[in-house]
Amino acid sequence: MSRLSAIDRTQLPAEQRRFHDAVKAIRRRPISGPFIVLMNSSPDLAARFAHLGHYFHSRGQADESILSLRVRSFLALVGARALDAPYEWSAWVGWALEAGVPQATVDALREGRRPPSLTAEDALVLDFCTQLVTVGHQVDEATFTAVLDYFGVQGAVELVMSLGYFALIAFPLNAFEMEMSPEQKALRNPYAPLVVAPFVDGAEDGREVSSLPRRKSGRARPRIPMIAGHADLKAEHQHFFDRIVRTRGHVAGVFQVLLHTPDVAERVANIGAFLLYDTILPPPIRLLVWLVTARELACEYAWTAGATEARKAGLPPELIEAIAGGSPRPPLSEEQAVVFAFCRELLRGNHHVSDVTYRATVAQFGVAATVQIAATLGYFAMMACVLNAFEVEPPADETWPAM
Repeated sequence: MSRLSAIDRTQLPAEQRRFHDAVKAIRRRPISGPFIVLMNSSPDLAARFAHLGHYFHSRGQADESILSLRVRSFLALVGARALDAPYEWSAWVGWALEAGVPQATVDALREGRRPPSLTAEDALVLDFCTQLVTVGHQVDEATFTAVLDYFGVQGAVELVMSLGYFALIAFPLNAFEMEMSPEQKALRNPYAPLVVAPFVDGAEDGREVSSLPRRKSGRARPRIPMIAGHADLKAEHQHFFDRIVRTRGHVAGVFQVLLHTPDVAERVANIGAFLLYDTILPPPIRLLVWLVTARELACEYAWTAGATEARKAGLPPELIEAIAGGSPRPPLSEEQAVVFAFCRELLRGNHHVSDVTYRATVAQFGVAATVQIAATLGYFAMMACVLNAFEVEPPADETWPAM
């Protein structure tokens, strides 16, 4: 059963109700799923999530994404299976079938098999996304080049961001075991639900993930051109550059990639600004979530930036080094150990949180902060998808915000 219930608008402080209204207006639906989770912490953050999500599914309006609904819905199923996200599967399976994804493909994905008779497009998307979400979290040159040739630069960025968005919301959904309401299910044609394997503690699952940092020299050149200044954008898009500068003072490497789809870049920046600067999480806890996520997803850029911030915040060097080396038992305080277990369970195994760990996290931090832990993990997972896919070099200047 879902671990959280919906919060009625009247239960919110008066100054927060406008964000509740914004989510309903953007989504054209009652508050549900990930937005129930986020409303239990911050209606403002819920509205920022909704604004980004609208780009990838515009609910009957003119599509904003340049990717077809067929590609996005297929990718949603791939991501839902990879992250064991039954809510996302339930939300997208009907749209995927309506968009032309064959039933045999849907069934194979649900069962964890490679689908038979894939189209060339589906095979390319599946291979690309599988490489990003499996051990190593890197995309080989042949697959990357094929994606770039087929989708173009903006299409490739939106492909990665679509997968990243599904990760962003999958982790909060999974953490709180959100389920569709009977009313939601009644609006959908019958479908086979995604079955998630029982929870098994993956803390010591024997996976080999190389220590971070692992690269000593970068690529000869970036995988795609970087948007480093106004002149790299069309005149009508330059205001998006300014809006990102407003949130961080400059445009970091990850946003120099995302600005190839400028509207998405700004929406991502607004989510990040909340989770980096307006969160209720104390800096040591936020940074622990950052480090564990970067380490588990083998994201060198995120790790380098997070380790820099962690040192500034006073996290012990031996803790940072232990996480970098993949230690299953780094030197943690009791409070830190709760967060570490919560994050590792979400990032490993069946990507869900055991009842014991969930109860311990809520007891330690409360529901609102636990929601923001899951949302922060989702944000860094989304950014890791972008950074790993495009092999963005770690930031060299430690004086500027990097994420």
